[in-house]
Amino acid sequence: MGYMVSSCPHCGSQNRESCNAWGYGSPIRQCKSCKAEYFDNRWREVAVDGFDPRSNNSKLYLFAGIGSGALSAVMGLWVWNSIRTSGSYSIRAAGLAVLAALVCVMCLVMFVRIKSGYEEKAQAPFLEESRQRLQDPVYVRKLMQYGVRVPQEFQPKDEG
Repeated sequence: MGYMVSSCPHCGSQNRESCNAWGYGSPIRQCKSCKAEYFDNRWREVAVDGFDPRSNNSKLYLFAGIGSGALSAVMGLWVWNSIRTSGSYSIRAAGLAVLAALVCVMCLVMFVRIKSGYEEKAQAPFLEESRQRLQDPVYVRKLMQYGVRVPQEFQPKDEG
């Protein structure tokens, strides 16, 4: 779970909201201070915009996992060689080796999640929530007023 911080265009106050990793949800936000409504395009209405392409790109995570694994191996060998030849090592090099190894593991876990279909199942509730919001014609009209191209299937019948 992460957070997004936005500045209200009406009163300037900072609004901190918890969000999922990809910012799936309604782009129409309400200021916690002045209660004014505003549009934040960092939020993604997935039934309209689709899921973030990176969230389902298994090749991206595979190549990032391989790259960070290779970097971890190179840095690990550098640290090992430094210890073997001089008896000391760079803490930065060791830290980079560990960090790259962690990134490698995280990327490979995401790769497996995508390939196994788990990620698609995890995204399904966001799509359902989005479709539910788009059943409200008032909400759809607001999106359209903010310039969002809403698919025909969700547009109110009177605006056809």
